[in-house]
Amino acid sequence: MTPIVQALHGRGPLPDAASAGLRVMASAPLHGGELPAMVDQELADLIRPGLTPAQACILAVASCPGVTNVLLAASGAPHWKEAADAVAQPSLTTAKLREITGVLASP
Repeated sequence: MTPIVQALHGRGPLPDAASAGLRVMASAPLHGGELPAMVDQELADLIRPGLTPAQACILAVASCPGVTNVLLAASGAPHWKEAADAVAQPSLTTAKLREITGVLASP
């Protein structure tokens, strides 16, 4: 979460890369498939109602300020479609990303 929180405040590697004219590609946004298992439907609905946990994770990463591309792997056509549907969503706002990071940082 640190790079996302930093980017939301205009600091860190993501805004630095953007200001240097570099494209930032987020790799493995689902952390090898582990992240969606850690996201319950309530958190997914906070991110964007109606998305699956995997889609919510992908959308959150794709919405991070400074991220220009998301690199991921899928095990088959249904997973590719699910990922494509997630990145076709409107990006999350900075306020929504701050809300999400606040919830995740809560004890």
